[in-house]
Amino acid sequence: MRKTLSLAKASVLAALIVPALLPAEDTIPLNAVNKANTVIDAAIEAYGGADNLKGLNSVIRKSSFTTWANNQSLKPEPPWDENAASNFAAIDLEQKIFVGRNAGSGGGFIFNGSQVIKGKEGWTIDYLAGTATTMPEPDFNTTSGPLIRVTAPLLVKQLMERRQTAHWLGEAQFNGRPHDIVTLVMEVGPALSLYFDQENHLLSRSERVLPPFGQIEYRFADYQAIKDIPFETHFRLLINGEPNLDIDYEYTQVNEPVEALAAIPGGLQLVEGVVQPTEVELQEFAEGVYLVGADGTYTMFVDMGDHLLGVEGIAGVPERIKKLRESGVDKPIRHAVLTHHHNDHLLGVTGWEAEGAALYTVAENEAVVRATAKDGAALKLQFVEGHQRFESGGRIVDVYDIGPTPHAEHLLVAFLPEEGVLFEADHFPNPASGPMPPAQPVTVRLAEAIEALDLDVKIIVGAHSPRVASIEDLRRSLALKPQQVTAGL
Repeated sequence: MRKTLSLAKASVLAALIVPALLPAEDTIPLNAVNKANTVIDAAIEAYGGADNLKGLNSVIRKSSFTTWANNQSLKPEPPWDENAASNFAAIDLEQKIFVGRNAGSGGGFIFNGSQVIKGKEGWTIDYLAGTATTMPEPDFNTTSGPLIRVTAPLLVKQLMERRQTAHWLGEAQFNGRPHDIVTLVMEVGPALSLYFDQENHLLSRSERVLPPFGQIEYRFADYQAIKDIPFETHFRLLINGEPNLDIDYEYTQVNEPVEALAAIPGGLQLVEGVVQPTEVELQEFAEGVYLVGADGTYTMFVDMGDHLLGVEGIAGVPERIKKLRESGVDKPIRHAVLTHHHNDHLLGVTGWEAEGAALYTVAENEAVVRATAKDGAALKLQFVEGHQRFESGGRIVDVYDIGPTPHAEHLLVAFLPEEGVLFEADHFPNPASGPMPPAQPVTVRLAEAIEALDLDVKIIVGAHSPRVASIEDLRRSLALKPQQVTAGL
C-alpha cells in the first residue's frame, strides 16, 4: 500500500531540502540587498567619498528654469503652455534651515515668494503682498524634499544614510548606457528608484509614482565638481514621459553659511497662520448652501428641494458627500458642475459618477473628462454653452462660462442670484488668514466677468480655501498695488 506524506511532514521535509538547494546567500531578497550595497558603495566613491558626503551639510543654489504646464494649460491637450521662472534655494541639514524662493509667472498668476524653515519656526513670504505668514506646523523634511530630490549629491547622501532600506531592482539601459537601479525611501513621500551609470557610477535618472499625476521622472546631466563633489548643472523633470521642468543652475555653493539667508526681510507685515483642517469640515454659510472640504480642496453643495447640486470636481468628493450626509443632508445628487479641465479639478469625477449625477462641463473638455471616469463611455455629460440655469425647490443656480481667462479657455462659475453667492476656482486667491493680497491677472478677469454679467455678488467661496469672502474683499484686492519688497533673488 502506497504511503503518502502528511502536509505537516511535507512542510518539514521541504524546510530541510530548500536550504540545501538554495543557499542563503543566493536568496532573492539577500541578493537585492547585497547588490544594492555594492552599487551604493560605488556611488559614494563617485560623489567624493563617504567623508565628503558626511561633511556635506549646506548647499546654496541659484537657477533659472522653464516649465510646461502639463494638464494645467489653457487648453486640455498639448502643446502645454510654457513659462519661465527663477529659483534660489539654500539648505542646512544640521540646523534644519531651508530657504526656497521663486519668482515668475504662469497660468494667470504672477508669483514672487519664499518658504523659510528655521528649526521649529517657519514662514511663507509673499513679496508682492508684503506679508510673512507663520507656518503653524513647519516641517523641514517635507519643505526641503523638493530640493533634495533634484540635487544628486543630496540624494546620494540620503542613500548612504538610509542604505538599510535600499534594494537593487535590476539593470536598465538609459541614454544607451547600462544602469543599476536602487531604491531610496526618504523621510516623506513615495520611494524613489535611482539609476546609477555602471561606468561612472553617477546618478543619471530617478523616478517615482505620485498619484494622481502618474510617473514622475528626474534626469541629472552635465556634472561639475564643487569641492570634490559632482553636482549636476542641468536637470529635467518629466510627468508620464512629457517634459514638465528644465533647470539650468547658475551657481552652486557648498558648506557656506545659510542662517543669514533665512532672515525675514524688513518691511513685511507679519501674519499669524492658521492650521488648515485635515478632517473634512462643513460650513452652511447660507441657508441650504454648504462649503465642505479640508486640506485646501473644497466643494459647494446646494439644496435644490428634492435633490442636491454639487459644484467642483476637486479631490475628495466621496468624503465630502459622506460628511454632508452625516450632517443630516441626505438627498440624491442629480447634477455636478466641473469648473475647468485641469487634472486636479477632475479628480472628483469618479465620485460624482458613483452618485449617478449628470456632469456639466463644456464640449471642448469632453475627452479629458471621459478619460478621468471609470466608465467614460457611460458617463452622463451635459455641455454648457455660455450659460446654464438650474431651477428647483424655489432655488436658482446660474452657471456661466467666463472664459477665456488667463488660466483656462473655459471656466465655469456658479452663481446663486437670490443669495448673492458666487463659487469660483483658481481665480480669487483667498488666504485662509490675513489680509487680501493684490489682485492677480486671473482675479482681474473674474471681476470683469462679474461686471459684464451684472451679477449682484455678495459672497465668494472657492475651491481652495475654507474662508468665506465678501465682495468687499474682492474690491480690496483689486485696489491693492504689489509691494516693493526685495525678494533676494
